[in-house]
Amino acid sequence: MTRGKRIVLSILFTLLMAAFAGNILAGENITIVGVVTDDGLIVDKSGTIYEIGENDNFDAVSEHTEVKVEVKGMVEVTEGGNKIIMIESFRVLE
Repeated sequence: MTRGKRIVLSILFTLLMAAFAGNILAGENITIVGVVTDDGLIVDKSGTIYEIGENDNFDAVSEHTEVKVEVKGMVEVTEGGNKIIMIESFRVLE
């Protein structure tokens, strides 16, 4: 294989991996049920922790500390593995 072909293949491979990684980190719409903590987190029944993203619903949801809520929104996973939910709608269950 010539040097030029190897460079082209390397570039294509890098672009493909970047696109794949982007899909992993891209947001996903979900519904979760969990308890709001006083640290601005929601913990679901399996113990998964979601940070509440700062948007128009942040204050309204954060007021319900130690209360079970159902939230719908977009989840982003940071490079460090933290899950942040940008809440689009919610309801109090307790």
